[in-house]
Amino acid sequence: MPIQRRTLTLALTALLTSPAFAQTTPATPPARTVQGTTQLAGDVGEIGKTFTLGKGGKAVNFTLTGAEFSVSRVTIGENVYIPKAKEKLLILHYTVHNPQKEDLHYFARTLQFTVVDAKDINHENENNVGREGTTDRLETTLKPAQKVGAYVVIAVPAAGPVPKLLVNVRDDKQVVRYDLRGKVKGLPAPFADTSDATKVTALEATPMKTGVYGPLGYFDLKLDSVALMATSIQGRELEDGERTLVAVFTVRNGAASAASARSFFARTFSFKLRDADGDVTEYDDYPLKVSRAEATSGTLRPGEEARFRVYFKLPANVKGQSLSVVENDDSHALVFDVSQAK
Repeated sequence: MPIQRRTLTLALTALLTSPAFAQTTPATPPARTVQGTTQLAGDVGEIGKTFTLGKGGKAVNFTLTGAEFSVSRVTIGENVYIPKAKEKLLILHYTVHNPQKEDLHYFARTLQFTVVDAKDINHENENNVGREGTTDRLETTLKPAQKVGAYVVIAVPAAGPVPKLLVNVRDDKQVVRYDLRGKVKGLPAPFADTSDATKVTALEATPMKTGVYGPLGYFDLKLDSVALMATSIQGRELEDGERTLVAVFTVRNGAASAASARSFFARTFSFKLRDADGDVTEYDDYPLKVSRAEATSGTLRPGEEARFRVYFKLPANVKGQSLSVVENDDSHALVFDVSQAK
């Protein structure tokens, strides 16, 4: 072989066998680590089925017996739970049973109830438990094998279902999970949004008939009568082409008997009149006594009633359309049709 060719061959061989050109096995990539926690251990719940929650001396048998939505207040002892305008109340009914050979103290802190709404936001029960069938607060000592019915109240969003419920003994990670979709009793008319066929969305403003009480916050309210007058009230003279719309209401302390008396005064209720032209006027005076042109207020014990009236000036050729009212500016509204006033 010529010297030049042999030299070239040796050079190429040396180059290909050098470390830079040697074939290597790709390195194995490091394992990918994802941190996090696993779902809490527990059972899949079923309404009417009994589960044992907790361990040792804290063990208790729990049975969820039903659930319902409400936009009205719920009284437990002296505590009154009231849904705000964008809320409704979820009421969970259940029984607890002592499976132990020793007495078991059952009270509001024994069990934890957590519901998860459609936006994955958690809501927990208040620190009160009611005795089923009453408005009494439940705190009791259960003898071995003794069972008692109870309920708790949780404020949840006014719109949509509440898909999940978790129940556990406090400070214990073992839970029972319930799928509540389609299992909660819906809202009755007229409080349910008719555009939601499942009846689980609460109206923020509820249309009410004359003479029928509707719930606000602590108080119930009903429209007794509405009339148009050609005379002034409270020294507010009518100008040419004006008249006065006067609405008479009855207010009632709607809480259960164990709750406290409640006062109403000038700013307890906020009224707005919408006329046939779509204009809205806010009421800017005190509620008046029905028979006298004097401001009224008062304190009502549960179940007690009082009457008052409010008034608005209107153009003579324009009718009132609806009169809405809220309590303390954050309750659901009641809306009364006043279009037939004469």
